[in-house]
Amino acid sequence: MTTVDFHHEWMTWGRSGGVLSSHGHSAQLDIGVMSFQRRAEVVAEIEGEVARGISLKQATDQANQSPGVAHRSQVYSLSEGKYVIDDTAAVGADSAVDTLKSVTSVAAGGKRIIAITGALSFDGESDYDSLEAFGALVVRLNIDLWFAVGPAARSLFLSVGREGSWAGESQHCLDIDTAYDEVRALIRPDDVVIVMGSTGESLRPLVSRLMEDFS
Repeated sequence: MTTVDFHHEWMTWGRSGGVLSSHGHSAQLDIGVMSFQRRAEVVAEIEGEVARGISLKQATDQANQSPGVAHRSQVYSLSEGKYVIDDTAAVGADSAVDTLKSVTSVAAGGKRIIAITGALSFDGESDYDSLEAFGALVVRLNIDLWFAVGPAARSLFLSVGREGSWAGESQHCLDIDTAYDEVRALIRPDDVVIVMGSTGESLRPLVSRLMEDFS
């Protein structure tokens, strides 16, 4: 079986990559997505292509030129150092966890992180397959402000609030308009706003409104 090694990994706002090597050949991966999960999937896809006889360089070039998944960890740079991350395609806990870990690794304490989340599905197949585990992760990653949006997201709000060691703040908003008003009043230069999950309707209009305000 052909093995492709991946090393010298890096991630920055809106992009990630590293060095791929196989049988004395190497190639630079540079894809337009800020996601540990998606980057690992791309490396596995490249390994599959190499196993089928495609050169490492060709397989990597194809991956570098492929568009990202719409509304999945899409990063928009706005005025005054702000970022809005559209992750509204992430409706499962696994995807949301990947986004939070990826963003916090890049922010590395230099930016305040605001997370806006609709309801998430818990499929029981990951380490974060319960509300309690997800709430504990939010605390461990030091998310600064957490907004749970919609009636179905109230349980998420409560799970985060039960973590007494958390230094951040959480709030439950009944609808998108309320969440927009609250975030609009609190956002400041250099903040990162992540929008993910669903309220039964898409949270994408919230992304659009924030981008219009701060572009």
